[in-house]
Amino acid sequence: MLENGKISVRQFTVLVALYTVGTAILIIPSILAAKAMQDIWIAGLIGLGSGLGLVFFYWKISERFQFMNLVEILEKCFGKWIGKAVAFSYFTFYIFILSTFVLRDIGDFMLTVMMVETPIEAIHIIFLAVVLYGVKLGLEAFTRTTELFLPWIVILFVVLFITLLPQIEFTNILPIMENGIQPVLRSSLSFIVFPFLELVVFLMIIPYVNEPKKTKKAFLLGTALGGGLLILIATLSILVIGVTETARSIYPTYDLSKTINIREFFQRVEAFMALIWFITVFVKLVVLTYALCLGMASVFNVQDYKLLTLPIGLLLYIVSLVIFPSSTYLIEFTPIYDFYAVLWMLMPVFIWLVSLVRGKPV
Repeated sequence: MLENGKISVRQFTVLVALYTVGTAILIIPSILAAKAMQDIWIAGLIGLGSGLGLVFFYWKISERFQFMNLVEILEKCFGKWIGKAVAFSYFTFYIFILSTFVLRDIGDFMLTVMMVETPIEAIHIIFLAVVLYGVKLGLEAFTRTTELFLPWIVILFVVLFITLLPQIEFTNILPIMENGIQPVLRSSLSFIVFPFLELVVFLMIIPYVNEPKKTKKAFLLGTALGGGLLILIATLSILVIGVTETARSIYPTYDLSKTINIREFFQRVEAFMALIWFITVFVKLVVLTYALCLGMASVFNVQDYKLLTLPIGLLLYIVSLVIFPSSTYLIEFTPIYDFYAVLWMLMPVFIWLVSLVRGKPV
């Protein structure tokens, strides 16, 4: 076995929840508001419901294949060599590309709102070094770390929510369904793709939960918690700063936190929002990089996946710098990414169909 560590069902729930929040917490409100406008909460609920269905589908695949990891599932479906080739393509053109997006997100955010004079290369090196260290520690160690993060994130969110209550304008979500159902459905599709489609990466982690048969509830609960938090933040953005500002802003959640000002005493709390984001992005990128190293180690029969952390980290660093010239290109790429990601969704569907044709694996 490539990974000797084991995590509990509770730790798995926390990992899924923080991964789901991930990079989405800062940018999902603008993505949803651009299409659904004041109906952002309806689009969010539809997206979350569909996302839970998707997660259940992922878990059924894992259960059907006796909780093997994704590479082993592909080899079981298509044979050793074709399975390895499909796995290599999937991890290269989806998981790896997704990881570079996440790394680029952190660099663009820091350059835009915090460290405008700092070279993006320096930001990527520092953040990636911490991520690779987390991967090197192993699944059990970095999952314990995420448990330590959770109470602080909950406290910060509760404080932010309470302090925003006086600024809420419920007229901002009226009229309901003014533009019909179509914009809402288009918006919900974006929410399904980002972040719920990306939860397929947990097919690499479920085998290392100490009771994998109990992960169904944990997977669904973690997704619901993370998705519910995103809907709450997106709706708050509309209620406080309005539809136009939410849709136009690159980081509406960060702008939302800047509006907090209680008697000139409690203000400039955007640093707390940035801290939450750094934590959830760290968790997401560690999970992705871990899955990437583990997957490639399975493909190339490398006994210790940790040997691949440095070369994969170097590739992530290089590609994250050249994949987009600026954050503007990243925003323009969002609609294309929806289509690109949905194409890769066909792979789990194909796995399921092949397993039905060939009969349940033993």
